[in-house]
Amino acid sequence: MALPLAALVFLVDSGTSLPSAVAVLYAGIVLLVAEDCAPRTVLLTGLGCALLAVGSFLAMHYGEPWGASHLRLAVSLAAIAFTTLLAMRKGSAERILGQQAEILDLTHDTVIICDADDIIRYWNGGAEKLYGWTRREAIGARCQELLGTRFPVPFGEVERSLRTMGTWSGDLVRTRRDGQPVELQTRLLWRPATGGRRGDVIETSADMTERKRADASIRSAEHRYRLIFQNAGVAIWENDFSRLFTALEGLEASGVTDVRAHLLQDRDLVRRLVGMVTVTDVNETAVALFQAGERGRLLGAVESAISTPEAEETFSRLVASMWDGDGRCEAETSFQTLAGERIDVLLRLTIPAEAARWERVLVTMLDVTERNRTQQALTRTLAELAHASRVSTLGQMAASIAHEVNQPLSAIVTYGEAGRRWLRREAPGAEETAACLGHMLDNGRRAADVIERVRALSRKSVPRKERFALCEVVDASLVLIQRELATGGITLRQTMEAGLPEVLGDRVQIQQVIMNLLLNSVQALTQAMTDAVDGPSRVLVIDVARPDPDTIRVAVRDRGVGIAEKDLGLLFEPFFTTKSNGMGIGLSICRSIVESHGGRIWASNNRGDDGRGDDGVVGATFQFTLPVAKEGA
Repeated sequence: MALPLAALVFLVDSGTSLPSAVAVLYAGIVLLVAEDCAPRTVLLTGLGCALLAVGSFLAMHYGEPWGASHLRLAVSLAAIAFTTLLAMRKGSAERILGQQAEILDLTHDTVIICDADDIIRYWNGGAEKLYGWTRREAIGARCQELLGTRFPVPFGEVERSLRTMGTWSGDLVRTRRDGQPVELQTRLLWRPATGGRRGDVIETSADMTERKRADASIRSAEHRYRLIFQNAGVAIWENDFSRLFTALEGLEASGVTDVRAHLLQDRDLVRRLVGMVTVTDVNETAVALFQAGERGRLLGAVESAISTPEAEETFSRLVASMWDGDGRCEAETSFQTLAGERIDVLLRLTIPAEAARWERVLVTMLDVTERNRTQQALTRTLAELAHASRVSTLGQMAASIAHEVNQPLSAIVTYGEAGRRWLRREAPGAEETAACLGHMLDNGRRAADVIERVRALSRKSVPRKERFALCEVVDASLVLIQRELATGGITLRQTMEAGLPEVLGDRVQIQQVIMNLLLNSVQALTQAMTDAVDGPSRVLVIDVARPDPDTIRVAVRDRGVGIAEKDLGLLFEPFFTTKSNGMGIGLSICRSIVESHGGRIWASNNRGDDGRGDDGVVGATFQFTLPVAKEGA
């Protein structure tokens, strides 16, 4: 369109001799191009029009002296130049305004411009997305009516603030097109009237609905946390360990490579580290546990009044584990309350993931004082049951004791009568008399030993620790069950490693463990024989060996009925029994005795290549270990 017009103006200007400046019409062509084209195109159009005007002038007035034609050319060129510059400036301003409008459309905040009568004149893309009305639907409507605005203060105050201060900000509640309310953080700006333009209000708003919901959720979570924190059944402490963390960093910087060993050895350092811990909060359970009366007495630095040597040692081990990277560690220790009472607690230290430098460490304490007291009472009860078991065992051993005592006493009588007969003889019988009298003394001592063992086994006495040879106790126990073995036709195989060291403990209690295991095996073999197990399988094996330098192991192995797999883990539990007339306390007492001596006891089924014993008979093995007595014990 612009090119035909330019050609027409050029022909008119070149083919006519009108007295007016026809070339001024080129300015209209520049304005026409400026409507749709870029500034560069407008500039090129202006230059082209100027060249056409100069060309027309040369064609019509070349060689003429200076006159009116030259003046008309100058006016035309000036008009073309001014029009080009103004068109370029207008286009640049419009592009800036367009870019700004695009930016306003891109923002998630709403931007609304209303005139003094609250009529919407501008509605950006953010407003379309938030409220649901398109730009075409919103422009021309009354803003407050369309959106159902609810101000936090009377609208008159908002207007006064706009007129006097030019701005107002606050929280609004509006209604979307779908009827859902939205909460907004809004700022209003009053733009006064200028140059015949009426004043208007520019509004920007940010949707605060989700943020307020999130804030409400956070407040609710904090409330739940505080509720749980205060009403938890365990004592909870919030602590700041950051100073302690810095001290450990300094310890490493000073050249200490093994922080754990250093903490376990340096008691003074541990006490200083305890003093660096700051208690920031405690719950009501902690206040009650330490008999503090109020929270304030436990806040701040950890009071030395509640510390004990056991607590300091536990603290050093836990801190060492934390320094090694364990974010959750626990141990049992003892404290004392502010009233001076001793309490046992299960202590757990937890470092939250965000507390990189231990700014926040949670300490939970579970009061196990009553549990430990109950355990001690149970131990005493088990000791009473152990005595009852020893007395009960006497009934089972009565026949063996009578048999064992009867034989040596009969021998004593026989050898005594022979000695008297031989004493009537002359000297040739003196050597035999001396030998018979020696046998009498040996068997008399043996009878006395047997009776003494039975009396010690049934006597209720305080356990005493002494060094003794375990093999001797095993031999003494085997003597007591000889009749049961003979009655059942059971073969005894005994293996004892030579040169075994002594153990430290209560001889009577250890003998009770051995007797219990032997009698259980005899009963298992008896049951197996009742179930038609053949004679060659009636074998009882007791083995005493030293599996490592610090331990001696006693194993009692039979070829009886074995143990059901489901019962293996329950055998040593109190009152668990597989016998129809059993009490379920024998093996439990055995475990208590062995563990109190620092040993371990366990049971297993015998296994051969086919899953049975060496000769195809299922059996069981009961084993226990005791530590070797140390030098000087």
